[in-house]
Amino acid sequence: MSSLFKKSYQLPFYKGAMCGIGSLLLVPMALAQYNNSEKPLFMPKRDATVIYAIKPENSSLLQSRKIIFSGDGNTMRVDGPDNLGTVIVDAAKKTATVIANKSRIYTVVASKSGQAGLFLDPSMTFQKKGTERIAGIICRDWKVKGPKGSAIVCITEDGVLLKQEGADADGVEGKTVALSVDYSKLPASTFQIPPGYQPVKLPEHKGDSPVLINPNSTAQPLIPMKAQPGEGQGEKVEADQNPFITPQRDVDVVYAIAGAMPGLPPFHQRMRWSVGEWKQRIDSQGVDTYMITDYKNQQLVVLNPELKKKTTMPSPGDSILAPSQRPTGDYMKVGEATIAGQHCNEWQIVDSEGNPNDICYTDDGVMLRVVRNNIPLVMALKVVYAPQDTKLFQVPSNLTELAPAHP
Repeated sequence: MSSLFKKSYQLPFYKGAMCGIGSLLLVPMALAQYNNSEKPLFMPKRDATVIYAIKPENSSLLQSRKIIFSGDGNTMRVDGPDNLGTVIVDAAKKTATVIANKSRIYTVVASKSGQAGLFLDPSMTFQKKGTERIAGIICRDWKVKGPKGSAIVCITEDGVLLKQEGADADGVEGKTVALSVDYSKLPASTFQIPPGYQPVKLPEHKGDSPVLINPNSTAQPLIPMKAQPGEGQGEKVEADQNPFITPQRDVDVVYAIAGAMPGLPPFHQRMRWSVGEWKQRIDSQGVDTYMITDYKNQQLVVLNPELKKKTTMPSPGDSILAPSQRPTGDYMKVGEATIAGQHCNEWQIVDSEGNPNDICYTDDGVMLRVVRNNIPLVMALKVVYAPQDTKLFQVPSNLTELAPAHP
C-alpha cells in the first residue's frame, strides 16, 4: 500500500495510468496465491469503510486515507486528500474509474491486474501467525514473502486489512495501520460515478490533450471574477480605479487552460467577445461542441453542429457588467506583466469561494492570466483586437434542443 502514497496520490496517472493504484491494491489483495492451504480472505465479505494511517518509505510524516470496500468482494473506492478525487476499482470488470470532483469529470482505464482473482500476485507466499487487536477488532497476522521483500499483515476473519508493515509487492517499505473500521451498509451510489460528471478520454501520446467525450453537460464559459471583501497584500485602489473585468472592445484570445485533473497537460481554448452583441463564444481544442453565452439575456447555449444538437441553460455566474462599468469590491494591485505581447495589471482577488487569485487584466478588461496558489490556471497565448462577425454568435436554426444534464 505504501508505494501509492510514495507517489503523492495524483489523479489520474498519465500514461500507464493506474500503476500507483495497482500498488495500493497489492497489499490487501496481492496476498492471494499462497503455497499453503490456509489463507486469509482477499477482500472483505461485507461492506466496510476503513480509515488508515500510512507512513511511506523515507518519511516521518503520517498520512490518512479512507478506503471503502464493497461486500461483493470485487469493488473498492479510494478517496483522495481534500476531496480532490476518487478512484473506484472494479476487479470483476478489471477497470479503474478515476474521478476529479473539482472538475466534475472522470475517466475509465484498465486496471493493472490481468490475472485471475483480485489483483493477485502468484509469486507471494505466506505463513500464519498469531492474533492481535487493532482499532478494536481482532485480526490474524500473516508473514508474507515476495520476490522484492517481506511484510507482516493483519487481516480480520471477514477480510479487512488492519495492518501492513514491511515491503509491499513493489518492494516499497512502509507501514499502514487501520484507525477505524465502520461496517455500516453502503448505498450503491458509493461505487457509482456521481450524476452530472463528464467522461474524459485520456491522451494516447505525450503532448496530446485530453478530450471530453460528452462535453455539453458541464460546459462553462470564462466567467470574470468579481472581488469579495478580504485582506490582501498590494496597493488597494479606489472603486473608480478598479479594473475592467470584461472586455471593452471586440477581441479574439487563445488561452492555455490547465489540465482538468492533475497529471493532464493543458489544452487550448479560443474566446471571442463581441461588445455590440454582449456575447462570448468559446471553442475548446479537441471538442466538437462550442459555447455561446448571451449576457444580455443571461443564457448559455452549447452547440454540436455535427450532431445537430443544442442545449440551452441559464448562464452561470452573476450578471456581467455592461460596457464602461467597473466592478465594486476590494481589488489589490500587486504588479504588472506583459503576456502575449499585451501589458496587464495584476490584481489580487478573493473569489466567491474565498480563494485568493492573482489575475492579470489589460486596461480594457481582457483577462490574460489567472494564478492560484502560485499555479497558473489560465494563460493567454495570442490576443487579436478586431471586430467580430456577428454570425459567429448566432445559434443555427437547424439544431434540435437537447435537455441539459442535471446532477
